[in-house]
Amino acid sequence: MVKRSDTVADLEQALAATVVFREDPDEKFWMIGETPTQTLHVRLGNFPDEELWSLYLGNDRWMDFTTPPAGWTLDISEAGWPDTARDRLPKGEFH
Repeated sequence: MVKRSDTVADLEQALAATVVFREDPDEKFWMIGETPTQTLHVRLGNFPDEELWSLYLGNDRWMDFTTPPAGWTLDISEAGWPDTARDRLPKGEFH
């Protein structure tokens, strides 16, 4: 589950890493990926009003993108997010 206090400590390392993102079981439209040194949180945008994806950098900063970095796999299962996951909040708002 993403928190406002989460940060990306090394953006270059994160962008160069091989990461498989999976649905966050606690928050709809958020995905979690792990690098050897940090946890990354990506939000699926409300396309076309927002960019398709946004990486939460921390401190209310985002990196928006439509095409993920080459080593990233954003893998949304057929089942999607569990029914128990909390509903999406507007970008920049957190539970």
